[in-house]
Parts: sequence; C-alpha cells; structure tokens
Amino acid sequence: MSRMKLGLLAALVIAVAVAAVAVAITLGREDEPGTDAHVHIDPITTADEVAVAVMSGVHTWTPAQQQSPWDAMHAIADQLTGPMATAAATRPDPDPTPRQWPAWARSGDRVIGAASLAGEQDPVAGDAVTAQRVVQVQQKVLHTDGATTPLEQITVTVELELAGDHWKVSGYQYRSVGD
Repeated sequence: MSRMKLGLLAALVIAVAVAAVAVAITLGREDEPGTDAHVHIDPITTADEVAVAVMSGVHTWTPAQQQSPWDAMHAIADQLTGPMATAAATRPDPDPTPRQWPAWARSGDRVIGAASLAGEQDPVAGDAVTAQRVVQVQQKVLHTDGATTPLEQITVTVELELAGDHWKVSGYQYRSVGD
C-alpha cells in the first residue's frame, strides 16, 4: 500500500474510533440532553404564581398564527374562572387587536409578555377564597431578525378565586400603562 492510502486508512480508523466513543458516551447518559424530562416541575398553585402566569399568557401573542389577543386568553382558559372564563369561551365581535397587529403578523413577529408581582403583596389568609394581586407586565416584540422592541410596561390588578384546590383568575383591570 502506498503511504497516502495508509494515511487515509489511519485517518478513517481514528475517525470511526472517535465517533464510537462519542456514541458510547451519549448512550451511556441517564438523562436526556437538551430536555427537562428528568426534572420535576411543581405545578403553579399559589395566588401569586397563578396571577403572574396568567398575565404572562394573556399578554403573549403570535399575530401571524392568532387572529387576536383573545386566542392567547382562550389558550389558557383552564386557568380562568368567572367573567374571564366566560370571555375566554366566546370570541368577541368585533375582535379587538392592537393597531400594530397586522404589521406584526405580516413580518412574523411575536410579542412576549413577562409578568412579575409589583412590590410587596398582602398575604392571602389561609381560609381566603378570593385574592387580589398587582402585577407588572413587560411586553417585547421579538422580530424575525433577532431584534427586540420593548412595549410600554403595564400594571394590572388581578382578581383571583379559589376554585377547589386551585387559584384561578376571574378578572383583571389596567392600573397604568407606561409607568
């Protein structure tokens, strides 16, 4: 055999050996890389957690795939009760949308809502069946080119009711926009 063929054969043997070691290491792992399948995630149960999660969900939109923000509320209907559950069950006519909605839809932008409690909240009494939480929501438009555009911060008062063992949102009101 010529030196070139021996060199190619040696390189091939080394490449196969490296690939075999990589496969053996990967198959030998007990967790699933790139997933959270091995992690136990506690359910969202407290009034604080539910208020934040629902406000994030209500303010997260995919205009190219959704007709209006109502679709976002409808998608989380299982976390709603009372007037909010009623509103999430039937699409409004007319279906209100922010004025930027058509432009966001055309360009494939997404709007992400991130919510957090606004400062200290009164504790929920152990026997309470209703609660109020003040939540701040910051929305950002995620553009397809990777850029982001922040929207005005929103502060809302969230009304919650205990439904069985779970807190659910029954309504919310805007306190301020842009503060």
